[in-house]
Formats: sequence, structure tokens, C-alpha cells
Amino acid sequence: MKNPIFRTVPFLLTALLGPSIAAEEPPTGHAPPDPAVAAPSLPGHSLLGQSFNDGPRREGALIPGCGAVDFPVTAATDETRQWFNQGVAQLHGFWYWEAERSFRTVLKRDPKCLMAYWGLAMANVENPARARGFLEKSTGEHARDHLTDQERAWLSAADRYLAEPKDGKTKKDLAKQFVRDLEDIAAADPADVEARAFALAFLWRNSYRDGIELGSFFAADAIGRQVLARNPAHPVHHYLIHLWDKEKPERALDAAAQGGPCAPAIAHMWHMPGHIYSDLERWSDSAWQQEASARVDHAHMIRTRTMPDLIHNYAHNNEWLARNLNHLGRVRDALTVAENLIELPRIPRSPHGKAEPEQQYHEGGSAWQLGRNRLVETLLRWELWDEALRLANTPWLAAGGEEADKVERAHLLALAHFRLGHTAEAETAAAELPKLAEDIRKERAAAVDKAEAEARKAGKNREEIQKATADALKPFQERLDRLYPLTCELEILADLAHDRKDAAREKMKSLKGVHDQRLMVIHTALGDSAKTLELAEALEDRGQKQAQPLALLTYAQWAAGKKDEAIASFQKLRGVAGTADLETPLLARLREIADAAACPGDWRTPEPPAKDLGERPPLDTLGPLRWSPFPSASWTASGGDGAPVASDSLNGQPRVLLFFLGNACTHCNTQLQAFSAQNAAFVKAGIRLMAVSTDTPPEVAASGNKPPFPVVSGSDTTAFKAVDAWDDFEEKPLHATVFIDASNRVRWQHIGHEPFMKPEFLLEEAQRLAAFEETKEAATATAAIH
Repeated sequence: MKNPIFRTVPFLLTALLGPSIAAEEPPTGHAPPDPAVAAPSLPGHSLLGQSFNDGPRREGALIPGCGAVDFPVTAATDETRQWFNQGVAQLHGFWYWEAERSFRTVLKRDPKCLMAYWGLAMANVENPARARGFLEKSTGEHARDHLTDQERAWLSAADRYLAEPKDGKTKKDLAKQFVRDLEDIAAADPADVEARAFALAFLWRNSYRDGIELGSFFAADAIGRQVLARNPAHPVHHYLIHLWDKEKPERALDAAAQGGPCAPAIAHMWHMPGHIYSDLERWSDSAWQQEASARVDHAHMIRTRTMPDLIHNYAHNNEWLARNLNHLGRVRDALTVAENLIELPRIPRSPHGKAEPEQQYHEGGSAWQLGRNRLVETLLRWELWDEALRLANTPWLAAGGEEADKVERAHLLALAHFRLGHTAEAETAAAELPKLAEDIRKERAAAVDKAEAEARKAGKNREEIQKATADALKPFQERLDRLYPLTCELEILADLAHDRKDAAREKMKSLKGVHDQRLMVIHTALGDSAKTLELAEALEDRGQKQAQPLALLTYAQWAAGKKDEAIASFQKLRGVAGTADLETPLLARLREIADAAACPGDWRTPEPPAKDLGERPPLDTLGPLRWSPFPSASWTASGGDGAPVASDSLNGQPRVLLFFLGNACTHCNTQLQAFSAQNAAFVKAGIRLMAVSTDTPPEVAASGNKPPFPVVSGSDTTAFKAVDAWDDFEEKPLHATVFIDASNRVRWQHIGHEPFMKPEFLLEEAQRLAAFEETKEAATATAAIH
């Protein structure tokens, strides 16, 4: 029998790609905070307090397929209760951004529903200070009197859990107490499955995050089974997957089968079963889950005009997908996913989504960096040397700003040239690594001198001075230690290219930290087929059921004269590489072995689908595979003379739009000054600047603040609403900085309570993003000519 959830969602695409929330009318019946009585606030800042500054500020919609949840909450209407249940279901799916949106909507419709503050706090368990700010709105003398005993218990439990530890208690003590409080709530009402679901969630979380020993996985599992006994479609499947992940994953196969179908609108619920399938080396099933997750995320982002960096685990999910595709030998798809990650807009934010305009953007952990890692990994694993050199002159493999990316790129290009016989080009690329090493040594010397001078100035003794200099030395030595094996490897390849085998063998004695696959190439060149085979066997043993290690072993066995063993490995490979790209170099070179095994042509034998999978809709119905920028909205503002200015008049021109809160906003004026100082650089790059103010046309005309780019009036707020620079919950405009490309698509946006203050970063980012489209267009034009 088909899951009834899917009958209410036409596989999500229609539901999730409906009208933009920018076009939806806010519901009536809600009064925004009265500025006369609210706390003082800067323009764009929430009148409700600092915690309300971040997070979604636009109202969304009830989304079919978030999960079957029935939380016992007191609400003014059935619709409000639906919003609350949606928020709880989104909490269960770790969809915290949308959970906040749901609970904010509850408060808008029913300000007396104080449990919505509990929901907002629970969406911020990783940010206790902000969570406490939400909970404080539910406190005060007699504030909770009208709530049920059960609701007061929920709020009190959250109060204790998220409080600053005191009276000798630790965070671990609070975490343990929280589970006990949830157990008390569950015991008070045997029908309350939500308390049980959250108890399981925090038993796992306490173990994973706080190092509190779980004791019995089986007992924790039983709690989840109690929930499912009453509600078989409950998203508690998510927590059962986390519980058994890395422990005994086979015990969560039933939860994995139901993870996505129980909450098909939540991308993370499709992602989580991939944990179990990866644990069990079922790469094809894991890849399907990750792709489903990516597609659902893309559909949602299109509908809500949300930037990818605001989606929980989005980048991690997609880089995991690329890894699984690599295991399967689906190389083209792995490259597609990795390249798409690199194309994503980079927006400086703190870990909690808050804009950090004064901080530098750090690439580590970003979608860009994860995509770059997977791209390089794919090129290296599958020895795609021609592809590496093709990408070298594109934005996908452009030199990164950080040392690790420079090292990685120079090493990759040198390898590619060496393997293709381009010795001179290889040595030129390899020469970049010694230069980087010399730069590190200079930094090291300066840092050690500074540490010694400061220690002497502070009157430190000899041992303390030695420790200070040793501490200063350590990080630089670590950087050099990471660089050395790559440099040594390239020196060995240069020796081999010039037929200096004795020199290569001597350097091999000190070579450590190089991947076995690349060591196999060196040993083959040195004529040591036995060592090559030994490395291939070790590599395949570590990467069982993966196409690439098995392909390497097959070829190594054949080259070593072990024909029967090679054919046996090839027969095994046929199933493992059942969906692999046969034209990749590592697989294409197996043609002679395939012929010997009487397998001409397409020798792949795809494995049949497993029988323990849940209901899987066609992937195309969930959303698109790749993220793409959404179309810019149309709006009309007014010039200082009152004449209409249509946004469509800018079509075809790359532009940055600054939506600001009038000349009375000092932060906005600072932003305009910062962008004014960079206006010439933007113009040189072919990017136009324009500002849209909340001031009226006469105020715009009379303003003494005249930046070197147009300023128009959006005082009727329609332009602000069109670009989502609007707070539906408090009915007020927000700051927004938006980059729109020549194709009239939003490539980058920052919307929030404070203006974006880094024009230099945005200029660089806009040029980076534009370069992707220019490169694609040039490639299309070239293909058309040929």
C-alpha cells in the first residue's frame, strides 16, 4: 500500500514551486509591536529583542509532507495548531530555519501561545544565548498561568536545559536533567509521543555532543518504537537512524526505509538514511538518498528565494553525494555536483546564520571549499588529467585565496602534466611548492623572533622563552610537514621523467604521507610490480565495494601477469561498477581484460534494487539536481522627481541593489559611504550600483547624501516586499544587498537587520559568480562553432 503522505504531495514539485512568498498577502488579525511601547531599536532591528533579529523574517506557507505530528498545544485556531505541528515536525527534521518561520507564524496568529517561544528556543539549541532570549519572552509574573500543566512543564524543562550552568552544575548535568524532565512529561501522559520522541533525540544528542554515555542503545531504541507503535509515520525515524549510525547500522534499516517517506518535504529526512546505507557500503542506495535530499532542498530554495548557506547541512549533503558517486564510478555526476557546490554564493555568516559584516570570509567548511575538495578528489581518484588541465583556466579550479588551496592546485596541475608527459610544464607547476615553503619559513622566522622578544620583554626565564618560541614554531612546522611529501613526490616524478631512477629510489626512502594510488604509479615506473600489486591489494581492502580501488587492483593484477586473478577481480567489478562511466581512463584501460573475460562492449552488470527500501518517488519530481539562481523580482520605485523607476529598466545589466532604511539610519549611511568609495571599481567591472530608500521622493531629492550612483524611493514598500527585504511579523522593512546578473537572476543576496558592509568582498564575489556564466556561454558558443 502506498504511503498516504505521497497522495497529498504531488511528489513535492508543485507544492514547493508555488508562488513566491514575496507575492503572498500577509494574513489579517495580527498587530505588529507598537513602537510607542516597544523597546528602543535601531532601524531594521526587531522590536521584540535581539533574538528576533536573525532567522526568517518573512512568513511562509503550510507545507504538505513535513511529518505526522500532533503536539498537545493550546492554540486559538486549528490553523494555528497546524503551524505549531509543522514547526515541531521541522524540529524533528533539523530544519531549524523553517521551524523558526513556523513558530514565528504561530505567534503572529496567536500571541498567547507561549509554547511558540519553546519552539523557537528548541530551534536554537546550538545557540543557547539566542534560545534564552526567546524563552525570556514567555516569562514574567503570571505569564504562564493560562497554560496547561504539560505546557508549563515543557517550558520549564527548556528553561533549565538552556540556562547558564551555576551552583556547581555543568552543561552535562543540565543535559542529563533535560532527559529526566522529558521522561517526567511522558510519564504524566502516556499518550504524549512527542515527549518520548524528544527524549530519544536528546539521549542520542547527549551522547554525541556532550560525551554522556548512552548506556543501552537497545533501551533508547525502545523509546522510538513506543512512538512508532502509536504513530507509525512519525519522523522519530530520524533519531533511530542517528542512534544506530556507526553502532549497528543494520538495526536502523527499517527507519532508513521510512526516513524520507515519513517527511518528504524535509530534505534532511531524505539525507539521513544515507548514513545507514553508507555504513553498510550500499553506495548506490546512499547516493539516491543524498540526491533526493539535494533536489528537495533546491525546490524549496526556489520557492522561498532562500540562499543555500541558510539550509542546514546542505553543503555537507551534496559533498557526501559526490563521494558516493565516486565510489560508484559515476564520475560525470560527481563532477557535476562538485562544480555546482563551487558555484554557490559565498556569504559571510557566523555558524548560526547571523551576518558578520566585519569578519573576513573563511573558505574552510564552506560549500565552495567542500566542492573544491570533492572536485580535486574526483580528478585525482579517476586520473582525469586532461580534465584537470581544462579546468585549470576556469573559475572552478581558480587559485584559491588560502594556502591549502594554492598547494592543492599546484600539486594537481603538476601531477597532470607529469602523467601526460608534459615535463617542462609539470616542473613549472611544481616550482610553486618550494616558493610557498620559503614563504612559510619567512613567516616562521618572524613569528619566532616576535615570540622571543615578547617573552624577554615580559621578563620570562630561559625555559619560558624556549617554550614561547617552540609554541610559535609549531603551527608553521605543521604547514611545512604537510607540504613536504607533496614536494618530494613531484621531485621523484621529475627524476623519473628525466630517467634518474637511482635518485628517485633514494628519495622514496623518506617519502611518507602520499596516497597509495599515486605510490603505485611511482613503483610501476621503477619496475617494482610486486610493490604495485601489494599497494593495490591494500587499497582495495580498505575500499571494499568501491569501483575505483577494484579497478586499480584488476589492472595491477593483469600487469603483474596474474591473468586469472585479474579476470576474477574484473567479474566482481562488473557489479560494483554497474552504473560507472566506462569512458574514464581507469575503466577504459580494462578493455583488454574485458575481452579476455568474453565481455565485449558494455561490460557493466547493474545490481537489482534492494528489497528493503522505502517508497521512492521519481527523483525528477522532487526538484532539480543542480542549484541555480532564481529570477529577480519586478518592482517599481520613484525617482526624486516622483517619476516611476521600473526594475525592469535595469534588465541585462549586472547590478548590485542596496535597499536601505532612509537617511535617518546611520548604519545605512555608513554602508552607502562604503559602496560609494568602491563605485569606480564596480563600474570598471561592469556592475551598476543603485540604492532604494524608504524615504519619500521629496526626501530623496532633498537629501544631502548624494552617492555616485542613483538613489530612488521605495517608500510605498512594494520594492522591499518584492525582494523579501520585509519583516512580515513586525511589518517593517529590512536592509538588503542583492547582486543580480546580466540574465536577471539573483546570484547573491544578504537580507537582515543590519546592512552588509563589505563592498570589496561583494565585488570579488560578484566577479567570481559572473565568471561561471561567462565560461559556460563561451563553451556553448565554441561547441556551436564546431
